[in-house]
Amino acid sequence: MAITANVAFFKSEFVAELSDGRHVERHDWREMAKALHELGIASNDVAYEWHNGQRMITAGQQVALKAEINRLTQLAAKARPARPRIVAA
Repeated sequence: MAITANVAFFKSEFVAELSDGRHVERHDWREMAKALHELGIASNDVAYEWHNGQRMITAGQQVALKAEINRLTQLAAKARPARPRIVAA
């Protein structure tokens, strides 16, 4: 089962609450995207939560965070060496 993240903005920090109970805090949306990517969280598994007293994450920040996770995923896929193809004789 994939780990999901609910991201909010609280006291000048992006805070992600992961479905496995962990929390991630970062000052910048790019740092948050990198942290989520490193934890194996896909962009489609990110949701945004808002509670009274918190600043709303803008639509632009939401799109940018997901796009950065996608970019990091694509870079990682290109960096993996290709597996040799085994052909049966």
